[in-house]
Amino acid sequence: MGIMNVFGDWIEKRNERRIELCKSQGICPECQGKGFNLLGTEVYMVNSSYYHCAGCNGSGSYFDWVKTI
Repeated sequence: MGIMNVFGDWIEKRNERRIELCKSQGICPECQGKGFNLLGTEVYMVNSSYYHCAGCNGSGSYFDWVKTI
C-alpha cells in the first residue's frame, strides 16, 4: 500500500501546483481560461460542440471559479 500512498500524494501535489499556476495567471483550472469545455474526442472534430464551463460559469476567470467551489 506504500506505493499507492506515494502515487496519491504525487497526484495531490501536482493538482495543487496546477491550481496555484492558474491562480497566478487568473484563469479557471477547469477550462484553462477558455470559458468552455469539449468532451472526449470532440477536441479533434471540426464540428464539435462546446459546453459551458460549470466551474467559472463561462467567464474563464479564476476568481469566478473560486466562488463556485
